[in-house]
Amino acid sequence: SAATYTLTVRNTLNGCTATDAVTISQNTTPPVANAGADKTLTCSVTSLQIGTPAVAGNMYFWLPDSGLSSAGVAQPNTTVPATYTLTVTNLSNGCTATDVVIISQDTTPPITNAGADKTLTCTNTSLQIGTAVVAGNTYLWSPATGLDFASIAQPTTSTPDTYTLTVTNTSNGCKATDEVIVSQDTTPPVANA
Repeated sequence: SAATYTLTVRNTLNGCTATDAVTISQNTTPPVANAGADKTLTCSVTSLQIGTPAVAGNMYFWLPDSGLSSAGVAQPNTTVPATYTLTVTNLSNGCTATDVVIISQDTTPPITNAGADKTLTCTNTSLQIGTAVVAGNTYLWSPATGLDFASIAQPTTSTPDTYTLTVTNTSNGCKATDEVIVSQDTTPPVANA
């Protein structure tokens, strides 16, 4: 609120007076501090922008500043999980406000199990490799040659080889690999009549 103050000065020798007024207003409105929504770093999202667009007349400062592209801007990028505190200062009145954003990290790789090593024989000419599918994962086998399907959890093969399974967690983009060896034993017995 504003207040007006009036000053009256009297000359004690001649009794004359003069007056003047001054109005004092108050500006203590803090700026808006918005550090933005909480976010998660993943294997596929390795850098995030935090904060919200800058407002003219405000100064921005983030703590901690490690892991940030710049601690003195409204919307820095970060590659480090942390709880970041934004302090905004209104340069016209010196008032400040703060807000917090939490950057977490999910880089947990999926469990990958290509299954036990197996052997093709004269009576067992086709084998299933891998283990049961887990929801939220994708599967890719290499080499694809010799497999009925290279993008399922449990393909069938009739070709001996070392097969590498790559599993991707679709929620965070993290990958893991495992191998299974399919060997072949088709040596016929000795027949001596």
